Amino acid sequence: MNRYLASTVLAASLSVAAFSAQAAIIFDGNNGGIAKVGTVETASGANTGNPDVWGPVLSFSDFDVMGGYSVNDNLNRGAFDRADIVMTNIDQDLSPQHGGLGVCSEDPNCAGSSDGFSSNVNGYKSDEILFFDFDALVSLNTVWFNGDHSETVDSDGGPMYERSESLFNIYYSEDGSDYINVYSNQLLPTNLDFLSLDAGSYRYWAVAASGWGKHSSYVEAIDYSPVSVPEPSIWALMGLGLLGFGVARRRR
Repeated sequence: MNRYLASTVLAASLSVAAFSAQAAIIFDGNNGGIAKVGTVETASGANTGNPDVWGPVLSFSDFDVMGGYSVNDNLNRGAFDRADIVMTNIDQDLSPQHGGLGVCSEDPNCAGSSDGFSSNVNGYKSDEILFFDFDALVSLNTVWFNGDHSETVDSDGGPMYERSESLFNIYYSEDGSDYINVYSNQLLPTNLDFLSLDAGSYRYWAVAASGWGKHSSYVEAIDYSPVSVPEPSIWALMGLGLLGFGVARRRR
């Protein structure tokens, strides 16, 4: 094997091994406000009706989503155990132009106004959270939020509650059990619309509606980058390339 061929094989194998594609999944009709660039995907394996899809687990192409609410102040303390969350049904509201994913902690059938993604309905003990369990390692890049059928996050509490209290946090976990906060403090989304992060690659992520003000929203979309793991054939190509380098160097 000459040096040119060896170099070509190694370069090709390394480029394939390092490749990772970016994806954005949108949970509403994406027909209101600023349009997101991505794929509008409807969950499977759940009940249908109003809201459009609901159940204990919503399944998408790369991940499953589950959710529930806090029974203590664990979502505001930085780290928590998934077992401390009371799991409930969740929903996907596709039809409203400002819909998305919500948690149905007030009504098991997601009826009425209980299908949003809410914080502080009954104090911090009712802060809601959505778990995103991916099939493989991903880097979560951006999470977009809608308000209660409005383009930006909003408040349910009347004049005493300002939009500045519509705070959120994002968490990651290596095992799907112990979660750690990405942000040291809860954050108001940029332009009341999205949170961006660079927190590494994990299979398990979670988004919490938190803060000290009563607010309701939806998770409208997520943007993530899968981390590619080389297939056995890729490892074989890499080995062949390295072997070619060795042979060429000995001949030289």
